[in-house]
Amino acid sequence: MKDLSSVKTANISARPSPMGTRQPLPRHQCSGSQFFPPNVLTDEGDTSTEIASTPSTPSPTPRNTTPPISAPELITTPVTTPKTSLSPTIDMEDETLPTPPSHSPLCPPPVANDEVMMDHSPPSTSQTSVPLKKNTPAPSTEEDLLHAHLAVAETNRSIIRSNGVNSLTVIPQFTPVPQGGFPHIHLAHAAQLFDFQAAKVITAWLKVPHPKILIRVFDHDGKNPSVKGPILVERLRRAITEIAHFIHQDEQKVKVSPPCPEANCVETNRPLSFLAYNISEETKTLILNQQIWSSTDISFAAHQFSVNSPPLLLFCLHGFSTTDTNTVKSAVHDTWTEDMTRWDIGDILSECKIPEENVHIAAWEFINSLWVERLDFKASGGISLPRYNVFTVSPTSNPTVWTKLRTYLHSLTYPSELDGSGTAINFIPCPLCHSIAHPRGLCPFPNVPLWNGPKHNANPRPSNTNMRGRGRGRRTPA
Repeated sequence: MKDLSSVKTANISARPSPMGTRQPLPRHQCSGSQFFPPNVLTDEGDTSTEIASTPSTPSPTPRNTTPPISAPELITTPVTTPKTSLSPTIDMEDETLPTPPSHSPLCPPPVANDEVMMDHSPPSTSQTSVPLKKNTPAPSTEEDLLHAHLAVAETNRSIIRSNGVNSLTVIPQFTPVPQGGFPHIHLAHAAQLFDFQAAKVITAWLKVPHPKILIRVFDHDGKNPSVKGPILVERLRRAITEIAHFIHQDEQKVKVSPPCPEANCVETNRPLSFLAYNISEETKTLILNQQIWSSTDISFAAHQFSVNSPPLLLFCLHGFSTTDTNTVKSAVHDTWTEDMTRWDIGDILSECKIPEENVHIAAWEFINSLWVERLDFKASGGISLPRYNVFTVSPTSNPTVWTKLRTYLHSLTYPSELDGSGTAINFIPCPLCHSIAHPRGLCPFPNVPLWNGPKHNANPRPSNTNMRGRGRGRRTPA
């Protein structure tokens, strides 16, 4: 047995193992947290200090001579390691070590961590003093900004008192503005507010100084002007005085001028617009912003005293067998985008002041601004016969060009693929709100919450069954 062991010993000494007996302990001690404590890499956020921390790794020469007991000593003193790494001398052999960049963060640490770290070294006093100098002018800047705002506070308050009256602030006598605003009243043309008015009256109204507004009373047909005129003038004057009193808290002598037809006008052609004047600019702004005013005494719509832009409503279509507005919109869009129709639209628009090079663009903008709304007409028996209002935004304010364009589009036929063909028909104006977009039975104003104005059925007549047997007296027993 001694011979075998001696032979084995001789073989091992003649051919030593490449791993060696000392290899596991020194390599285990030179890697991991023993030579790279966690606070050495995480506390140093700067890339320059990360590179400088590499000389703390011992050289290969003392690696073999370092006893295993020296590892706990490095762990007990982790703070001294980054201080020694700040030496300016760096060995070229240690620059190739890849471990420090792989364990260190790429971005700088937060400012709070930097302040804690710099408290251990003398240079921290110079670095912490810099933020204090930057924050010193902040109180004076805030103070100056506050004084600057207070200097114009009175001006801002005066603007709020005079011009900032909230239209949603409810005046008790009138219907409050619903969510989303009141329905829009569509006119037949831009100057419809002056229709059938006597020429001398229009001339007199033009001479009245501003501010002034035009008013149309709900459910007013213009009949019996000599009887209804003075009554409506007084009710309008009282209503506008209440609105003005809400702003100014003082009495204002509001004046109202009634409509006056021509001497030889037709019975059906009656003017409907009143003129309100001798009001303040603030009162005019408030009335026009809300536009619709409804009380138990009178309901009216206010308009600017000016010729409005061309109406959005072009015409009304019937003949489709569908209730889908997208189908009707596609039929109208397809008709307008045909080469011949689009060329005619551009040819009409070229008669106004649109530059020749922009006529093509204006025609396409006019076509793409198209939208459609459905009117739920019904025949006897509850059969649905929908009609569709077609709206667009006119690229021109020229009344002649707009009328010619509207007449041309009104004469076209609008076929669909599977739901019939649509043709334009005349509007049925609403006698309640004077809009041409719907008849009285489809007027949206009576459906407004807390509406004080007239309803769909103004004066319902009692049926004959309710009147049967009344007014004949009673028989007395004999």
